[in-house]
Amino acid sequence: MDRAQLNFTVALLQKLAQNDKSVILSPLSVSTSLFMIYLAANGKTKQELHNFLGGTASEYELRIYFAKVLQNMANVENENYTLHLANRFYIRQGLSTMKNFNRTLQLYYGEWLHNFGNGGKYKFVKKVNQWSSNNTNNKITELITAKSITKNTKMLLLNTIYFKGTWLSQFFPQATREMTFYISEKKKKKVNMMMKTDHLLHYEDDSVQAVRLPYVGDEIEMLLILPRIRFRLSKVLQKLTGNDLLKYIHNATPRRVQLRLPKFRLVGKWDLKEDLKELGITRAFSRLAEFTKLTYNTLFLRIMHAGRIAVDEKGTESAADTEAHWEDPLLVSRRFIADQPFLFAIVHDKKTILFAGQFGN
Repeated sequence: MDRAQLNFTVALLQKLAQNDKSVILSPLSVSTSLFMIYLAANGKTKQELHNFLGGTASEYELRIYFAKVLQNMANVENENYTLHLANRFYIRQGLSTMKNFNRTLQLYYGEWLHNFGNGGKYKFVKKVNQWSSNNTNNKITELITAKSITKNTKMLLLNTIYFKGTWLSQFFPQATREMTFYISEKKKKKVNMMMKTDHLLHYEDDSVQAVRLPYVGDEIEMLLILPRIRFRLSKVLQKLTGNDLLKYIHNATPRRVQLRLPKFRLVGKWDLKEDLKELGITRAFSRLAEFTKLTYNTLFLRIMHAGRIAVDEKGTESAADTEAHWEDPLLVSRRFIADQPFLFAIVHDKKTILFAGQFGN
């Protein structure tokens, strides 16, 4: 299951992160939303969703995996970090629905079906955006607009995720300098570049180097990936697999690393329908969709997704200095200079991707 979810992460990144543009998304948030419609699906619609979400896993394994994810990550707030995952399922008022589906939704999500009416579209949009704002610490305040809702919209899935964490070893703000970031061979811009030398887990091979930056608590870390050959990130991303991400995480070794990383803030909002169709989930978005565990009415599905991340000297919000772990003076120094487009991921327990993205143009 973990491998299937990593492959899902890479597939979404490859669709959205084209031409060195900056992208932020939450694979975890999207997959938990897709699992919601998986619970409503039957026949070929269900099989397509299963193949995408679980690969070769059994239905039992798929259900157990998401039950644990939703239980463990839906709302975590402690002295180390804050993580809040929220999903909501709307169906147009007047459509007949199966009573059992509401019970299933409550079992997995602690949620129930919500209705939206034929009138009062602007009031509904305001209500949804207030829900989004409440669940992202006021970071995502416009998840949908009035244009998102048409007469054909019968079902609407919403998902948000919010994370705030502090670096285990923070950057000194006094060391941050304005420096050049090279978008491509012909384009560049000025950024505020954070700098430090620290003992970090570092990976390298012929095509990439990667470094792991832990947050306080050691459960969550940021994985940064740079191409070894300048301006070749698009080629790295084209060939990237879920197994590669596991390799970068688990084969990293402690090194003394000279690190430069831009401060950055990214916001993204997508209707993922066309991207998911291109990745193989076609039936769920067609007139042939079989959502018979929810309703026998023909439904046109939309999935709205929004993400936000801010990275600075103290840590990350998306939506006292601590010493590093290793002090071996014999470790070979490495330089990780993120002054060109790079990939990043926020990883929980070395396997679950909370956020992923690309910092570029």
